[in-house]
Amino acid sequence: MANKIISKENNIVSVEITVEAEVVEKAYKQASKSLSEKVSIPGFRKGKVPADILEKHVGEGSIIEETVDIILPEEYGKTIFENDLQPIDRPKVDIIEFDKKGPAVFKVEIQVVPEGVLGDYSGLNLERKMITLDENYVASELEAMRTKTAKVEITEDPAAEGDTVVIDFEGYIGEKQFDGGTGQDYPLELGSKTFIPGFEEQLIGVKAGENIDVNVKFPENYHAEDLKGQDSVFKVTIKEVKKRILSKLNDDFAKEVSDFDTLEELKEDIRKSLKNQKQEQADNALRTQALDLAINKIEVEIPEIMIKERTDQFMKDIQGDLQQQGMELDKYFELTGMTEEKVREEYRHNAIKHIKRDILLDAVAANEKLVITAEDFDQEITAMSQIYGQPKEMLDGYFKSPENLKMLDKGLKREKALQRIIELANINEVAEEKVEVSDSKIKED
Repeated sequence: MANKIISKENNIVSVEITVEAEVVEKAYKQASKSLSEKVSIPGFRKGKVPADILEKHVGEGSIIEETVDIILPEEYGKTIFENDLQPIDRPKVDIIEFDKKGPAVFKVEIQVVPEGVLGDYSGLNLERKMITLDENYVASELEAMRTKTAKVEITEDPAAEGDTVVIDFEGYIGEKQFDGGTGQDYPLELGSKTFIPGFEEQLIGVKAGENIDVNVKFPENYHAEDLKGQDSVFKVTIKEVKKRILSKLNDDFAKEVSDFDTLEELKEDIRKSLKNQKQEQADNALRTQALDLAINKIEVEIPEIMIKERTDQFMKDIQGDLQQQGMELDKYFELTGMTEEKVREEYRHNAIKHIKRDILLDAVAANEKLVITAEDFDQEITAMSQIYGQPKEMLDGYFKSPENLKMLDKGLKREKALQRIIELANINEVAEEKVEVSDSKIKED
C-alpha cells in the first residue's frame, strides 16, 4: 500500500491511497465468496457459485462494494497512523481506479482536528500559593482519628450534640401520614445535619424511652414537590442514646491507630502528609491557571461534530455516575427539573474548553519540538502500574502496539507542553488563605 497527501485545506485532508494488485485480487475473491453464501441462484449451492455467474446475478458493482469494505478499513487505519492524522468524522471515499485484479486507487477526504493559529504563550502572569502548615491542621486530623476510633456506649444521660439517638418516627402533614416519612431503628447523629433543618436540634436533651413531637417545615427547595414548604409533625420514639467515648491523646493512642510508637512521630507523619497534599493542591491550581490563560493564546474554530462528541461523552459520564448511585437519568431529570437539552447546553462551554485545551497543548508541543524519551515512557508505565495495580510487564506488552504507544506519546507531550508554558510564565508567590479549623482544644494526656 502507498498513500500520499494530495491537499490540506482548513481541517480537510485529501489522501490518495493505492492498494497493490495482489491485495485487491485476494479481497475480490473473498467478497465474491461472501456474497455467494448470501444469495440463492438456481442450480448452485450457496457458497459454490462461480465468479462469472455471481457477477451476472448480483452485478460487478455489488462485489466491488463488498471488496472495498474489506480493503479500506485496514488501509485507512494505516494511512491515519502513518500521517499522524486525528479524524473527527467518517471519511468521504471516492474510487479513482479499480480493477478486480488490481491495483486500486482511492481518494479519501478526512475531516481532522483543526490546528488553529498559535499566539505567544510565554510570560503568562500566574500566582502560586506558598505552602504553610498551621498546627491547627494537625490537631484537626488527630481529632478526626479519635472520632473514627471512638468507642460507643449506651447511656441513660440526656442526648447531646455528637451523640447518636436510635429512633422510630412517623411524619404527618396535618392528620395524614406522608410517603417516605417513617423509619424504624434509625441511627441519627445529632449535629450531622442529615435531617430537615430544625429536626436534630429538637432532640437535644431527650432520653431513651421518651416520646416527642418534632415540628419542622420542609424547605421550599425540597426535592419532593408535594412536601415543599409544608409544615409537618414527626412523632418520634427515642429507643437508645449512644455516646462516643474518645481515646486519650497520648503514645498509646499513636500505637493504636498507626505504626508509630509515639504521638510526636504520628504528628510528624501527619505534617508530612498534609504538606504533600497541600503541595499537590497548589500545583494543580497553578496548572489550571496556566491552562485557563494559555487557552486564549490560540485561535481556532471548533467543528460542531467535535463539540457534540465531547458533550455526548459528558452525558455518558453523568449517566454512569448516577447509575452507581442507583438512579437513572430520567429520574434525575424529574428531581432536578432539568432536561437533556438543558444539560447539554450547560456542558457545551466545558466541551469547547476541553477541546481547545487539547489543541493548544498539541500546538505548543509541536512548536517546542518536544520529544518523549524511552525513559519518559518507562517512568509513566511504571507509575500506571502502581496506580492501577497491574503488572508492569503486562502494560509493557500493551504499549508495544504502535497505536497504543502513539496515544501515550501524545498524552505525555501534552503534559510536557503544559510544564513548558509554566516554565515560561511569570510566577508570583502569594500567601495561602487561612482556613478556619475547629477551635476545640485537644489536650495531650
